[in-house]
Amino acid sequence: MMCEYDSKLLKLVVDDTQKAIFGLIIVSTVLMWTYMNHIPSEYLFLWGVSQALFILLRFYNAKMLSKYLKNGDEIKLKFHTVVLAVIVLYSAVVWSSITLLGAIYAPTPYEFISLAVIMGIVTAAVLSLTPIYNLFLGYFFILILVQAGVMFSFGTDAHLAIIIFLVIFMPMIVLLSKSIYKNHLSTIDTQNMLESHVSELKELSITDSLTKVYNRRHFFESAQTLVSIAKREDNEISFLMIDIDYFKNVNDTYGHQIGDYVLVRLSQEIKSMIRDGDLLARIGGEEFALLLPNTSLKGATIIAEKIRSSIEKIDFNDNYITVDVTVSIGCASLGVTIRTLEELYQDADKKLYIAKELGRNRVQ
Repeated sequence: MMCEYDSKLLKLVVDDTQKAIFGLIIVSTVLMWTYMNHIPSEYLFLWGVSQALFILLRFYNAKMLSKYLKNGDEIKLKFHTVVLAVIVLYSAVVWSSITLLGAIYAPTPYEFISLAVIMGIVTAAVLSLTPIYNLFLGYFFILILVQAGVMFSFGTDAHLAIIIFLVIFMPMIVLLSKSIYKNHLSTIDTQNMLESHVSELKELSITDSLTKVYNRRHFFESAQTLVSIAKREDNEISFLMIDIDYFKNVNDTYGHQIGDYVLVRLSQEIKSMIRDGDLLARIGGEEFALLLPNTSLKGATIIAEKIRSSIEKIDFNDNYITVDVTVSIGCASLGVTIRTLEELYQDADKKLYIAKELGRNRVQ
């Protein structure tokens, strides 16, 4: 669509707005000084007001685009992109009007001055507007075709030579701007690919590749922070050690493929039962750890019993093979005698061992 662009392309335009406007002010001032003794003052004043209006609109538009690029408001971003298109085309008309006023009121060779100015504006536009390529083309052709018409109207050899020059120049600048535009797109594609890979690598670095819950390293790093916060704010926090009973027998009897299925299915079930702020990880072959912020030992025991009961009732069935699975769970909570993550882990692990000694499929 005419006014739909990648957000990163729009950001390039927004970032270049201040530099483009600064150059525009300088060129406009020089041009008005050049023509002040030739173009009637009321016309020149009106042109100056038109330029000032463009500058104000462009600054406001850039501010709005920047705002909606940050908060991701697609509807308002699209609206202000349309506004940008209107403003840019308005600028092309304003610049063309000074070309026509110069041709009407200023004697030869002042039209060559306006040509030099327009070529400078086109050059600046190549740098600042090519991220919105089709809009740039509209801006470019309005400026150049009006200038070519002025040269043709004078009709001397010099002016006809300028027209020939413009005919040669136009495809060159179009190709150059298209090359810059493609470079922008290529850079954005590369950046998106790198961001995607970084996100994937980060995900791989903190999750268990099989079950997709957190891995041991990330669990203990995050748990250390959560325990420190709980101690500082005097909040409760509990630790569950969850171990699949007789898991070695599952692998030996049915094979590792079924064993992997059990691990995945069990982790999914536990994830469905916990809160967003809880921290679940696979910390060993068939061992899982669950950290429960703002949870007392009594509350953790209730949660552990729900998990144990739910796992016991699941029909672990894969490729027509049904496996009965139970878990043993040890519970520990931060308190007077347990003040560190390591002590939490050790106490939960000790209670897990007791649960297994007492017959498994139980919470201790």
